[in-house]
Parts: sequence; C-alpha cells; structure tokens
Amino acid sequence: MIAKKGFFMGRFWFFALLPLLAACTPTTPTLHFASENAVALRYHAYDEVPTLTAQALDEAARHCAKYGKFANYKGGNAVNALSTEEIHQFSCDKTKSDDSAVIGGQARRPSYIIIE
Repeated sequence: MIAKKGFFMGRFWFFALLPLLAACTPTTPTLHFASENAVALRYHAYDEVPTLTAQALDEAARHCAKYGKFANYKGGNAVNALSTEEIHQFSCDKTKSDDSAVIGGQARRPSYIIIE
C-alpha cells in the first residue's frame, strides 16, 4: 500500500505543477505599432531580460516584406519592472543587418533591479 500511495502522490504533484510550467511560455506577439519603416510587437515572456521569440522575428519579417524590406531588430524592453509584458522594436530597411549584437547585448542578466 505504501508503494501505491507514493505513486499517486508523485502523479498528483506532476499534474498540480504542470499548469505552472505551461504558464512560462511566451504569448503570441501582437502588433503594438506598424508602419512602412518600423514595427513593434508586444507579448508576455517570462525571463529576467527581454525574450525575443522566433514567432516575433517571423511576424516582423512578414510585416517588413510587405514593403520589400528586411526586419532589423533594434531591441526590446519590459513595459514596467513588475510586468512580464515586453515590447520589441524592429526597423524595416532595404538591407539586412546582423541582429546578434543587439540580441547578445540584451542577454546580459542584471545583478540588480531599480524600481522607480
């Protein structure tokens, strides 16, 4: 009987914590601002620093392609210090630049947080 009790408790904790793990998935990006020269996408992500998702990159590339341009990532930021909501900005340019420098610079985790 002890083995069964442990078996059921293990399953209980797995299913009890599963929704918390699913809640850590970034939401679908929505347009915050769009023009021929720029696009900004807004979504919730769950990390200490801005999280650029593949879906956001695809959405920005699709928007800029309508104008025959490339989406170049300019950066992202949290809406406020107590929110998981982020806004990511892209410029629509005739040439494609290397986004890795911007993405790499954002990936540094802060050692402190200032709340004003």
